[in-house]
Amino acid sequence: MVPPGFDAGRYMETVFQGQKLFLTRLSLGLAQGLILYLLYRAVDAKVWPATQGLLFAPLLLVSLATPIGLTLALGAMPYRKALVWCAIASAVLALLGFFDNWMSWPLWQSGEFGYAADERPQIVPSPQLFVFGGGALFIAHALVTSGLGNRRFMASYSTLFNVAWKLAVQLALAAFFVGAFWLLLWLGAGLFNLIKLGFFQELIKKDWFAISVSAVATAGALHLTDVRPSLVEGARTLLLTLLSWLLPVITLIVTGFVISLPFTGLEPLWGFGHATALLLVASAALLILINAAYQDGSAEHRPPTVICHAARLAALLTVPLTLIAAYALYLRVNQYGWTVDRITVAAILVVALSYAGGYAHAAVIKGEWLASIPRWNFAVSLLAVALIVLLFTPIASPQRIAVNDQVARLRSGAVSAQKFDFLYLREHGGRYGRRALQTLAQDRNAAVKRRARNALEYRFGPRRGSTPQMLEDQIAVYPQGERIPASFLRNDWSKEDAWGCLTQFGVRCDLVLMDLDGDGAREAIWIQAFAARVFREAEGGWRAMGNFTIPRNCGKMMDALRRGNYRVVPPQRRWNDLEIAGVRVAMIERAQTSEPACPKP
Repeated sequence: MVPPGFDAGRYMETVFQGQKLFLTRLSLGLAQGLILYLLYRAVDAKVWPATQGLLFAPLLLVSLATPIGLTLALGAMPYRKALVWCAIASAVLALLGFFDNWMSWPLWQSGEFGYAADERPQIVPSPQLFVFGGGALFIAHALVTSGLGNRRFMASYSTLFNVAWKLAVQLALAAFFVGAFWLLLWLGAGLFNLIKLGFFQELIKKDWFAISVSAVATAGALHLTDVRPSLVEGARTLLLTLLSWLLPVITLIVTGFVISLPFTGLEPLWGFGHATALLLVASAALLILINAAYQDGSAEHRPPTVICHAARLAALLTVPLTLIAAYALYLRVNQYGWTVDRITVAAILVVALSYAGGYAHAAVIKGEWLASIPRWNFAVSLLAVALIVLLFTPIASPQRIAVNDQVARLRSGAVSAQKFDFLYLREHGGRYGRRALQTLAQDRNAAVKRRARNALEYRFGPRRGSTPQMLEDQIAVYPQGERIPASFLRNDWSKEDAWGCLTQFGVRCDLVLMDLDGDGAREAIWIQAFAARVFREAEGGWRAMGNFTIPRNCGKMMDALRRGNYRVVPPQRRWNDLEIAGVRVAMIERAQTSEPACPKP
């Protein structure tokens, strides 16, 4: 029975448009798979365009992002506007990929222990660009889609909220769908293998099949989540409800942490290796949960009173967390200067402080509950996109800023040539680090010149054909001012159970000299990460005597050992123990069986 007012012509047109959109999206997925496979083959065969990083990096980024962006845009805006928006986004992304490759070290080196290094042109975009570039694209796509939907620059917050969360859920469900799809393919391969038919497993292992099918499956999943809005809305509602009830929990925890600070002081934070990152993660968790509770700000989505109060308090708590993180970063920069990672963290801190200030203001002003959050979210989103674009161009390149600052510290005498990390300029400074090393290699200071040239010439891989000076440049010796024994530098480490800087180029380590057995001759404690191995000079060279068991991830003990904050404690055997930061450790001359506890702050 046909319902009253049923328009068969409009219904058929809607069905036709839906089928057309579905086929268009599948075609985009298939085209993306084909392009990615051709790029993969070029890399595998080492032929053009995989030999030209300035071309390949932008091409790879655009091939990964544009089909997905166009697939999402086609369901949210007219075809012409979708094409224009994707063209603009692709151009910006290609430009960032070009600069990212241009600022990198020209050659990428790889090499495992025992194998020669493999040098090839740097063609793959940096991991940072994938992460931050993806975040910028997500924000920009949500802003543009919602703005076009409302036909104004700043869309209503309800529209922006719905578009952003729909996009996030779509991408998450698409990733889940592709993962489940591949699990089913491997299950099918296992079933065929049971009856001795291996053709299916061989098929899904083919590069052309895997890449193409994954791209088509992604396009199909994005289409299904787009035409089934109830599916996305239901998942989003459930997710936001669950997250909103986590807000009081994290608020209570962070409140306890902040209240405890006046009694404990900030000193324990500095002993933790990643305090700034952890504080920023805690602040981000608060911001995400506040938004999960606030949703689109409408009265019908207002959470219970306990969550409303928790959101106000959480908004205020973001301020001390971000300020402490900023102070921790300031201390590190003041002591060791700027690095690429610290500049990246500084950019994240700018965004975090902006959010914290705006949310704290929204929490204290009178009137509607957190009423100013929508406008603040929009403004800080624009700031985040702008910062990401600037960071991956020469304008605010972390590599350029870090290299200039580190070289300035060397020139000013803030750090000596013996302690300066020349390899950092090569490993993290990219084009700017190379240029700085080439300048330093002509320096009047002999130590600076030698170390800069070694950094320019070093190769990853086994230490073959190196000189004692090259090994010395990779080792920091303690107590400070001591000299590494010449026999130690000339030792043939290939005959010992050694690794790290002793056998590899481009790896730094520490060496602590002390008399462990009281015979008047000093042993060498070699420190690589959290390994502490004892070497003793004997007939024929330096030999490994054993290891000190240092708790994993206990930076406090490792730092104490480097600073000389230890004492030798005689036991009832040949080798003395060490007491480091109040923890007594013994040298083990056989396989390690247990480890002591890391000292509490």
